[in-house]
Amino acid sequence: MSKGCMGDDGNLIRKRMLFSLILISVLLVLSACGGSDSAAEDNSDEATESPKTGLNEITLDDMITKKDNNEAFYVLIYDAQQDYVKNTKLLEAYDKALKDKDMTAFHVNLNTLDDEQKQKVDDIREEYSNRTSGHNPFEDGGMAVVHGGQFNSAFEYYGKSWFLNMVIEEANTGDNTFLDDDLYNDVKDGVQNNIDYVKKEGINLTY
Repeated sequence: MSKGCMGDDGNLIRKRMLFSLILISVLLVLSACGGSDSAAEDNSDEATESPKTGLNEITLDDMITKKDNNEAFYVLIYDAQQDYVKNTKLLEAYDKALKDKDMTAFHVNLNTLDDEQKQKVDDIREEYSNRTSGHNPFEDGGMAVVHGGQFNSAFEYYGKSWFLNMVIEEANTGDNTFLDDDLYNDVKDGVQNNIDYVKKEGINLTY
């Protein structure tokens, strides 16, 4: 009888251990699923996060989508080698000037686009040229205001010119940066032109 009782106890212990292992496995699976949902929520929050004050990178396709959705926003458009952009501190200068005015803007470098995207830019450039003359941000570079489903230039609006793409190349060759006084003043003037244009036209920016 004693041996029989010990065998029953052993079976009971083994069953309890097996049940415990199953319970732990289930809890671990539920915990992992819960973590995945949390991570997905975090990624969703990041994806829908509003752009910060200053300069924010944007893809060409996202910029076009925003335009087609009749969103209104500032965008800095330029066409320059990435090392030129870095050497001249182009983005740092615009980011500083924008933050000083508590402004938000996007930026896109046409030089980094693939052939399919460049064809889209050619189509936009042609449409812009057919609509207006003067400063063209897709040819000359510079800030533009997107609203009403169109790209618009404050420089063209005020009859001014700004050949940013050429200035980037010249600054790189001369070991200058856009944080130097002369070039930074040009950056600030360009930012102010865009502010004035938006105010004068009564444009409500959407961020």
